[in-house]
Amino acid sequence: MESIDWSPMKAQMDHMAIQLAVIVIIPLIVGLFVKFVLVTIKLPQSISNFIAIAAMLFVLYKTILIVLG
Repeated sequence: MESIDWSPMKAQMDHMAIQLAVIVIIPLIVGLFVKFVLVTIKLPQSISNFIAIAAMLFVLYKTILIVLG
């Protein structure tokens, strides 16, 4: 059976993989940092969870606009 040669699309697939990594990793790091700061200043868990998730979603939205725009 013949195998498919994917080498002509390697550069495009690498670019898409980097974009996906940026879209996933940057909001995750920001969310973890915000959570760490809020817990360090002794904010209750429920409030710090909400704020960290809101910050992560906002950064995810902005990152998607920048990377895919």
